[in-house]
Amino acid sequence: MIELERLTVAYGSVVAVREASLRVDRGEIVGLIGLNGAGKSTIMNSISGLVPPTSGKIMFQGNDITGTPPSAVPRLGISHVPEGRRIFADLTVEENLYVGGYRHGREKLSGDLRRVYELFPRLLERKTQRAGNLSGGEQQMLAIGRALMSRPSFLILDEPSLGLAPLVVKQVFELIREIHREGMTILLVEQNVELALKHVDRAYVIQTGEIKLEGTPERLRSQNELMAEYLGSIGV
Repeated sequence: MIELERLTVAYGSVVAVREASLRVDRGEIVGLIGLNGAGKSTIMNSISGLVPPTSGKIMFQGNDITGTPPSAVPRLGISHVPEGRRIFADLTVEENLYVGGYRHGREKLSGDLRRVYELFPRLLERKTQRAGNLSGGEQQMLAIGRALMSRPSFLILDEPSLGLAPLVVKQVFELIREIHREGMTILLVEQNVELALKHVDRAYVIQTGEIKLEGTPERLRSQNELMAEYLGSIGV
């Protein structure tokens, strides 16, 4: 479904990602794991059009989308749940959800809204509350629900466990698995290695902007020394 071909991204003279290649096939959930500052979010932001690549290609469903403006990326079927959630704190829960589906027109979103509330009953209970008053876990659910309102075929999740209590992390990942079972293709960025490997079909390991390893969770777990070298204390 999506393939990065030798993607390089630089901020001025600083190269954040160097010739990174990865792919996510339709129906897969693929992980991208690495330390803070390894380049994970830079890759996600490049796919979303927020950071233009210096070189390389981003192919989506056979089409070159490299350099597509961020406002046009959702129209392709790509939705991005950013690190830190970035909800609209002063809007209600339901208003946030409608923002996610703005391009379809509010009058056409009743079915989408109903499905999000089925997945996230807590959001239905809180639909008239200001989003800034939600707990961290509820805000993460809202961020995912808002992304689903754009009707994506490909979902990017950037650090969905960040800042959440273990029980809430478990709930969020159960919901992610449910979305995946329904057919969503997902690229999951996660610093928690063991958590990521429990939920993905394959994963890539990135260190200082370079993809170092790729494989199934079983294959990566079997390479303890390399995982420790590339991931330090967060390795499996």
